Amino acid sequence: MVLKLFLNHRNSITRRTFLNGNVLKPGLWQNIKRHEALAGGLRLDWSVLNELEVDASAIRDRSRIFQRVYTKADTSVAVYVKVYTYKKHPFQRLARRGRSRVEARNLIFFKNIGIPAPRVIGWGQRRNLWGRLVEEFIITEAVPGAVPLDVFVKSACPDNSRPVHARRREEIIDKISLWTRKLHDHNFFHNDLYWRNILAQINNEAIKLFWIDCPAGGFYPLPTGRHRKRLKDFATLDKLARLYCTKQERRRFVSGYLICPEGSPEVESFSKAVSNYRRRRFDPGDDRKRAMAEGGCRQSLKDSAKKNKPR
Repeated sequence: MVLKLFLNHRNSITRRTFLNGNVLKPGLWQNIKRHEALAGGLRLDWSVLNELEVDASAIRDRSRIFQRVYTKADTSVAVYVKVYTYKKHPFQRLARRGRSRVEARNLIFFKNIGIPAPRVIGWGQRRNLWGRLVEEFIITEAVPGAVPLDVFVKSACPDNSRPVHARRREEIIDKISLWTRKLHDHNFFHNDLYWRNILAQINNEAIKLFWIDCPAGGFYPLPTGRHRKRLKDFATLDKLARLYCTKQERRRFVSGYLICPEGSPEVESFSKAVSNYRRRRFDPGDDRKRAMAEGGCRQSLKDSAKKNKPR
């Protein structure tokens, strides 16, 4: 009883702080609750996995994705089924919200603010007697012909050598910078904004992008820490942008986000902050993995040469 009163009091104070302090836009608190309710209405029974021939109990990884066909009311659609399992620790995900419900809410939110995302078919979860989340899943409709952004860029616009490639690259940059600004304007931070979580497709020179896989994102209305979260979203995008994009293209992205000229001090300062954050947070690990991969390739070539060497 005491705990319930404390939580209600804290939530009341938090809500007044968010709204009266203008940390959130007017009505956004209700908007968050509305998206929570929309996601809650998409909950499915666990038996759906049996119908899709997915055995969650046999999965040993933290998550796994299956391609299936989902049929309801004589309508069949191609879907992706992502299953999360929590078997690492007996207290893992105890009394915590499921990632599948959060991801469903976030994808619905994306679409409602104009960011294309796959349609959420539903989600589900199982808890044990102690309330610990054991397994969960989310089902999203497949996007025909879409591939991860890095694969798309390599094949459809690898560089600026041709005008058509340059136009495609500029269109991609402008769209993602606009959508990132939209997210942050709502005090929402993705926290997992890698190129692999952006799908791209092209049809008659019309490029369509879709944001997927956002179980870690959420609203962060408190003013402290928002700048760091903003840098993290940029730095995750910059992990591959530094390899596939020119310096001018990366500045174009920052310029579109800040709505400032590319040569302005604001763009210069923010670009430097993003690069510094990326170098500290991501570059050492990325460079290590790249060196290990190259070393493994060289070792494989050496082993192959030894094996094929005439005796």
